[in-house]
Amino acid sequence: MENKSFDEMAKDKTGTIYHDEMRDGIRFIVLRGPAALCAYAGIPLVHPLAGFHYEDLAVDAHGGLTFSNAGDGKLRPKGFWWYGWDYGHCDDCAFYYLEYPELQSLANGKKWTVKEVVDDSWEVLHDMAKLKKLAEQLGIVRRIKRIFKCYLGIAIRTIKSLYQHFKHKEVGNADK
Repeated sequence: MENKSFDEMAKDKTGTIYHDEMRDGIRFIVLRGPAALCAYAGIPLVHPLAGFHYEDLAVDAHGGLTFSNAGDGKLRPKGFWWYGWDYGHCDDCAFYYLEYPELQSLANGKKWTVKEVVDDSWEVLHDMAKLKKLAEQLGIVRRIKRIFKCYLGIAIRTIKSLYQHFKHKEVGNADK
């Protein structure tokens, strides 16, 4: 985990990843966004929780979830559906406040560090892990239903075929 100050991170390139770990099958990254630090929870693209709009998830992140999309390989690694939130809200300091002298008076907000973002994100990651498990359980139920429907269809077709077969034999025996 990077141990840079907010002012030092303001000089870094947008997209610089400061923290990257796996927790409960969720990839968690903290990176420098265009205005502030951003945190992302990555769900594997093949997982049933991947693909939802961020407004569809009831997760209590700092300022709320503000992003969801597949990794582009530039800012966010490919192979994951990323749900993100940022630390550039009211009462938070933004990087650009430091760049422009006319905005210096606005630079009084909280200057988040990577450690503080990681510490602040544990509850979000816990909620995401619960949603991930729930999505897996619902996915299993859906698969069981599809399998049941498939086998039920096979059973119905078999019964119809047997019915037709024996009905035909009965008609043939009646002719004798």
